[in-house]
Amino acid sequence: MSEKVHASERGMQRLLTEVKWDRDGAFGEYRRRMLAETADPQGVLVIDDTGFPKKGRHSVCVARQYCGSLGKVDNCQIGVSLTYVGQGFAWPYAMELFVPQSWDNPDDPECVDMRKKTYMPADVHYREKWQMALDLIDQARSDGAPHRAVVADGWYGDITDFRQGLDDRQERYVVGVYSDTQVFMESPVFVQPDPQEKKRGRKRKYPKLIETNPLPVKISELGKCVAEGDWEHLEIRRDCLDKPLVIEAVSRRVFPAQGYRKGTAHEEVWLIIERRKKDDGEYELRYFFSNMPQDMPTLEMVRLFHERFWIEQGYQQLKEELGLDHHEGRSWTGWRRHVLLVILAFGYLTLQRIQEKKLEQQNLWYQRMGRIQSSLSQ
Repeated sequence: MSEKVHASERGMQRLLTEVKWDRDGAFGEYRRRMLAETADPQGVLVIDDTGFPKKGRHSVCVARQYCGSLGKVDNCQIGVSLTYVGQGFAWPYAMELFVPQSWDNPDDPECVDMRKKTYMPADVHYREKWQMALDLIDQARSDGAPHRAVVADGWYGDITDFRQGLDDRQERYVVGVYSDTQVFMESPVFVQPDPQEKKRGRKRKYPKLIETNPLPVKISELGKCVAEGDWEHLEIRRDCLDKPLVIEAVSRRVFPAQGYRKGTAHEEVWLIIERRKKDDGEYELRYFFSNMPQDMPTLEMVRLFHERFWIEQGYQQLKEELGLDHHEGRSWTGWRRHVLLVILAFGYLTLQRIQEKKLEQQNLWYQRMGRIQSSLSQ
C-alpha cells in the first residue's frame, strides 16, 4: 500500500513539474466549457485575492505580506483571482500568482538564485495586484464572457488607477472603499498655475482648489449624518443561509477626492453606504463606489456587490475540500498547474450541480404537465 501511495505522489509531481502539457490551452478549454453552461448577460466578474501560508522561504514568490486567510502580515504566497457569477452559479475564472518586489530584483544575487531554483520564467515580473486584476478582466473580455459589472473589495476599489482602468474599458463597477476615503459633494474647481505669477518661494507646480470650493470630507462622516428615514431596506436570500441577510443602504452622488492636492479631478460616482446590525445591536457601516447609471436603484447596486458572497463559499470549497492550499512543491510551473487542476475539479462539480438542477426543473415540468393533462381529462 505504501509503495502505491509513493508511486501516486511521484506521478503527481511529474505531472505538475516535468510532463509537457499546455496549461494555458487547458485553462482556455475549461473557461469555454463553463461559459457554455453559465454565460449570462447579467453576469458579474468578481475580483479578489487569497493567501497561501508558508513556513519556509524557498517556495516560488513566497514573502512576508498581508495574508487574507490569516488576517495579518505573514509568510505566504498570494493568488489574484477572477470569479464568474452567472445563471445562479459561481466558478473560478482565472488565478495567477502575485510576484513580490523581492522576487524581481536582478541586482540581488539571492533573488536571482531563488528565481533560478523555482524555474521562474525570465519574462515574469512584479506587477501591482490591481494591474493583474485588470489583466484578468481583459482575459474575460477577450473570451467574450458576458457580464454587467465588475465587483471588488476595498483593497482594489480604493485604488484610483484601478477604477480608472475600469472606466477606460467602459466597465461598470461596484467596488468597496475605505471609511477614510475623501469625497467632494460638489464638482471641484481648480485654478491652473500661472507661469507669469511673481511671488517669493517655489512656484506652484499643480492646480489649486479654488477657495470657494468646499473641502472634501471623509465618507465615514457622511455615514454618520444619514437620517433614519433615508435608509432603504433589503433582504438577500441564499440557499446556504439559514435566514435572509438584512441590509439597509443609501446612496449619494459624489466626486472622489483622491489626489486632489495635485489637481486631479475625478468623475462623479455613486457613494453607497450600507449598514448592518451586529449581534450586539450596534450598526456596522460599509462604503462603496459605483459608476452605474444615475437611474440605477440603490438596492440593485447593493445586490450586485453582494455577489462577492460566492467568493467566500468558493474559496472554502477550493481549499478545504479540493486541496487548493495543499501544494507542497516550490516551482512556478508546479504552482500554476496545481491551481489549474484544483479549479478543473471545482468546474466538474459545478457542472454536476448544473445537470442536477436541470433534471429537477425537467421533472417539475413533467409533473406540471401531468397535472394539467389529468385535469383536462376529467
